[in-house]
Amino acid sequence: MTAGILFMKINKFFFSFFTIRIFLITNLVLISVIDFLYSQEKEDSEEQEQPWNVSSGALYYSRYTRYGVDLSEDRPAFSVESEISHECGLSAGFEAFALTGTNGGYEHSAFHLGYKYPVNTFISFAGTYTYSSYKTDTMCILAGISNTISFSGTFKVSSILFFASYTLFFGKGTANYVATGASINYEIGELTVEPSVQLCFASQTVNDSLLPKNRGKGKGDKNGIASTLTTTITGMSNLSIGIAFHYPFGKGFVASIVPSYVYSPTDLAVSTNQFILTVGLEHSIDF
Repeated sequence: MTAGILFMKINKFFFSFFTIRIFLITNLVLISVIDFLYSQEKEDSEEQEQPWNVSSGALYYSRYTRYGVDLSEDRPAFSVESEISHECGLSAGFEAFALTGTNGGYEHSAFHLGYKYPVNTFISFAGTYTYSSYKTDTMCILAGISNTISFSGTFKVSSILFFASYTLFFGKGTANYVATGASINYEIGELTVEPSVQLCFASQTVNDSLLPKNRGKGKGDKNGIASTLTTTITGMSNLSIGIAFHYPFGKGFVASIVPSYVYSPTDLAVSTNQFILTVGLEHSIDF
């Protein structure tokens, strides 16, 4: 590799990294400005129609998994995210993830567009398109598949919420994930306690070198040729049981902590049994 090509690759990486940082900082400043401009008007007219909502927050994960897939290399991760939505059901948002600790840094980011349709007070449906971009397409089995379409539905009975979703990954490969579960809300003063259980099923053919058990090895043979061996994974990808604690404070702020247990019987995760802690802070305003 010539010095010129190496410089171009390094420059491209840092340009992407700092572009995302600039976007995030601009977004947070914009939210603060919107909050300032509309706060006085909200106080003067509580009954004024406010069809828009902007929420922004940060989350810390002791490790990050989704659908039973290890997405943070079995390391702690940090994310920032923001979403704007309208009462008609349309929404758009952005999130970015970074690994923490030694050799940490930007991991992946995603943009999404969604629509939610409430049939009545008990039933609602939603659809979301997401485009994801990873630092490299060898970080996990989903890193090389940029596009996602997800369809979900919820059904509420008393204080119990049942949900189900189907997610299709497509682009450079395909993957299918189905999730179902239930949650229930308890109110203790201003504290909201939400126990939940979720079951996920997977169907995906993956390159063996991308499986967590082969990370750091098996990315090529002794001659440096990439492995062409594949494994088809079907069946239950994970079972997760957690309990979320949400507490509002200040003006539009909500702090949360979610301890959970994740059981992953497939090769998608580093270990079969995982205990994960998620801590978050979110700010939301209507205008």
